[in-house]
Amino acid sequence: MQKLEVLYQWQEARLKKKKLEKKIKNLPEKYELAQRKEQLEALEKELESKRNQVAELSRELKRKEDQAAKVETQRKNYEKKLYKGETQSAKELEQLQMKVTQIQKEEARLEEDILETMMHLDEGREEEEKKAGQYKEERKKNEGVKKEYDEEKEQLGKEVFQLEEEISQLDGSIEKKLKERCLSLAERTGLRGVVPVEGSSCGGCKVSLSAYVLEQVKGGKEIVTCESCSRMLFLPGP
Repeated sequence: MQKLEVLYQWQEARLKKKKLEKKIKNLPEKYELAQRKEQLEALEKELESKRNQVAELSRELKRKEDQAAKVETQRKNYEKKLYKGETQSAKELEQLQMKVTQIQKEEARLEEDILETMMHLDEGREEEEKKAGQYKEERKKNEGVKKEYDEEKEQLGKEVFQLEEEISQLDGSIEKKLKERCLSLAERTGLRGVVPVEGSSCGGCKVSLSAYVLEQVKGGKEIVTCESCSRMLFLPGP
């Protein structure tokens, strides 16, 4: 294998490594996962709000039920006095009857409040369950996306490592001055300092090469450059 072909392989491995490193650096992982994290946190806050709402409704229902039980006990005590002959005075009986009537109205009001609170509680629990499902699903998606990114990043890292080994192996078989010349040309002409001849054209600028230049490249005895872009030329092996 001629030295310029080895130089070309070294150059291509370096370019590929640079491209992969850029790809790793520009993976949308951080941005996309940050957005997904914000969405998940927003869902978590909504879920927490629903849970607090359900908890408060549960406490409210318990307070109303306790109050209803207390009022029921009062009513029963008054009814006991009213119907079991413990009170003989007509005035006292009338007062007891009024109290029983008032308590019955209070019980009816409390019963309506309890039913309404139970309805709101059932609705709140349904919303909480729905929000919990959304949160669970979104968290699962996030974990899947992160796993994909981690796997892609790991794979790219392996490819970079393999290229580093390839570059290291090729590096020792290339003259320092030749590498410096290749890098210098790359800076002036673009990505590559050495390119293969493609048919009868330069593999870099695609300009047709003169017969003289082609013969020099085929001879392989000296470094030949493109008359148009100055890149070093070589004929790829079979």
